Amino acid sequence: MYIIKLVRFNVTREMDVHWKLYLLLVFQKLASVSSENILKYTLNDGNRIPAIALGTSLGHMSNGTRVLPMNHSLARAVQWALEAGYRHIDTATLYRVEDEVGLGVRNYLANNGHRRDVYITTKLWNDAHEREEVIPALNRSLQELNMDYVDLYLMHYPFGYKKDGSISMTDYLETWKGLEDAKEANLTRSIGVSNFNLSQMERLWENSRIKPAVLQTEVNPSITENKLIEWCQKRGIVVMAFSPFGAILGRKKNAPPPHADHPTLVNLSEKYNKTVPQILLRYLLDRSLVPIPRSTNKERIKQNIDIMDFSLTSEEVEELSSFNNNYRLRILAKWYPHPYFPFEKNNLTDAEIEYIIHQRKED
Repeated sequence: MYIIKLVRFNVTREMDVHWKLYLLLVFQKLASVSSENILKYTLNDGNRIPAIALGTSLGHMSNGTRVLPMNHSLARAVQWALEAGYRHIDTATLYRVEDEVGLGVRNYLANNGHRRDVYITTKLWNDAHEREEVIPALNRSLQELNMDYVDLYLMHYPFGYKKDGSISMTDYLETWKGLEDAKEANLTRSIGVSNFNLSQMERLWENSRIKPAVLQTEVNPSITENKLIEWCQKRGIVVMAFSPFGAILGRKKNAPPPHADHPTLVNLSEKYNKTVPQILLRYLLDRSLVPIPRSTNKERIKQNIDIMDFSLTSEEVEELSSFNNNYRLRILAKWYPHPYFPFEKNNLTDAEIEYIIHQRKED
């Protein structure tokens, strides 16, 4: 790790202005180099992954329509994040923003470093689960990103759908072979999965040539996933945590506690002089996870990575974990009928599931 030692000296009026500018540039360069030494985890394939990622999904409107960026707002957010010290950007085919991610990265790299300095994760969508569809899908993502490779390619879900929207019975083990092909073709440095449950992870692990290096899933104090995370970490699988704030910050009015004004969160915020969102992100970091906070607000982007100067005690981590009630922020009801659906269905009957599919929009 680089250590910058600042030496006090008196700048005389006679000192040449060019020499002063030179010193200023040297110190700025050293500071820039130092910022590159952010926390990283080593994957089971030997590659390293930065421990905080900017999320780039802009979500959905109330009618289910995906929100898209306006006037390159997401590209600016990506650039701001990289300027603030992020070195990991998480995206996906589903989000329809890979072109914006690529633009933001290029704008940053125009004056700062090289492509290898930025870690890019993207994901295979559900309509390309046949083995022979995986590499063409990744090539389309690379074209949108305007990149030669990604650092991490994830299977977004364990289930597939055909182009017409009907259920595909393609086994995710077959899809995984396509991801192995992509890694061997050097189109991605590492491969992994997203939204898999424990039994699916066990089956994939036992039946793969190249082992998954990453699992991305929802983790926050309301859904701690202790057993799944313990299983992954024993095998060197790094867990990335999306929805790191869950419903704690008020995204759903009927969500169970805790909420942002809970005394435990308020007390921790005051103790460490940090915001509640920063406490929640640090909680994930102290569990050796990769939190994926989303924002297009410049100041909030900076705040979300300003969590490296403190850590929670093991007792505080346990206290936050005690809020666990297995509450998922998003209920993917329209996919309940798929045999590879990975999550609990809230004990609904088939008739109730059918009703939800027809009456309820995806959150």
